Amino acid sequence: ANVRTWSYVSNKNNWVENQDYWIEKTKLLEDRLSDRLHEELTKTFIDKRASILARGLKQDMEFDTKILENNDVMIDNQFIGKINGLKLKLDLKKGALETDIKSLKKAARQSVGPELEKRIQIIIETDLIELKDDFKIYWNNSSIGKLITGKDYLNPKIELIVDDILEQNYRKKLNSYLEKWLEDKINTTLKSLIDLKYLKDKNSSIKALAYQLYENNGVLKRDQVSEYLKKLGQNERKILRDLGVKFGRYHIFLYRLIKPDSVSLRTLLWKNHHQKYFDLKPPTFGLNFLNDNKNKNKNFMLLCGFEKFDNFYVRIDILERLFMKIINSNTQKDKEVKMIPEMINLLGCNKENFKKLLKSMNYKIIERNNEIFFKYKHEKNFRKINKKVSKESPFRILKDLYLG
Repeated sequence: ANVRTWSYVSNKNNWVENQDYWIEKTKLLEDRLSDRLHEELTKTFIDKRASILARGLKQDMEFDTKILENNDVMIDNQFIGKINGLKLKLDLKKGALETDIKSLKKAARQSVGPELEKRIQIIIETDLIELKDDFKIYWNNSSIGKLITGKDYLNPKIELIVDDILEQNYRKKLNSYLEKWLEDKINTTLKSLIDLKYLKDKNSSIKALAYQLYENNGVLKRDQVSEYLKKLGQNERKILRDLGVKFGRYHIFLYRLIKPDSVSLRTLLWKNHHQKYFDLKPPTFGLNFLNDNKNKNKNFMLLCGFEKFDNFYVRIDILERLFMKIINSNTQKDKEVKMIPEMINLLGCNKENFKKLLKSMNYKIIERNNEIFFKYKHEKNFRKINKKVSKESPFRILKDLYLG
């Protein structure tokens, strides 16, 4: 009443001195009173369901608990929450006390607990789960677990997303199942990489190259392992070829890992292990050539199967096919190679970008009679800082194959 009186007086002209001050003062008091009134009303109407349930639990009352088809949880015909996957989300009023929350959960336990156990059994029997890009494992569009870092990127651990109502033995049962499911998924999708890890061969060069490939996620630049390659004969190379190793002119790589499902899983596991680079995404599947001036992560792109040339990225298996077309188009030493549409179509780029790519790969471009030719430049004119070029260098190999 006093606040209303002051408000009335302060708003009358010439009734008080310093009228603006008193108007602001009474407005502040009105706001504070309104906030306090709202707070007291909220406390008065705190979740009555929880209080009723708490009294009922003390008196050992039996509750009529049901789980509807839409996953709503009802106790004595009162909606108390919803089950999302394997987790109960309570419908709580603002300001609910911890004791009230415990009462709701305790009352729900008799119906929700058995339902969660039944769902775990269904998950295990049907195997209808999937791993998504947010590092979570889903069942029925609800997350039931998520990946966390393990000893290496191919061995992540799993953290369950389940309600604390669930008994410990069922938690262990679900965790064991998810770990086995994930292990099988990795071993199947990335089989060629896993096979390298467990390769048992007496030849030290084979084992060394296999180890290097495994450690570098299945992709190596050829000049990085030139010393290993010198020691490998055709019989030794066949052993690795049978495991999916491709000995290209620019890369040594596991060609099966370039498939979309393998790239998706490898990059997901890689990001999960490093716990960064979350904004990096694999290039759209089906693209062989990217013209991107942005600062992409070169290591991530190689993991996706793309090699960098200045501002261009080329898929490494397509790069090998391009080399083969170049080789097959010219068998004479020191002859120019004619640019043909098949080469450009293979990469899926335009003619100007193809010319720029060739230049970055150390080819000289010659235009004559409305046709374009290119010729490989000798190593002595290329990267003068590095005068010694490995015999295993793709550039030397191309030269030896009469590309100039």
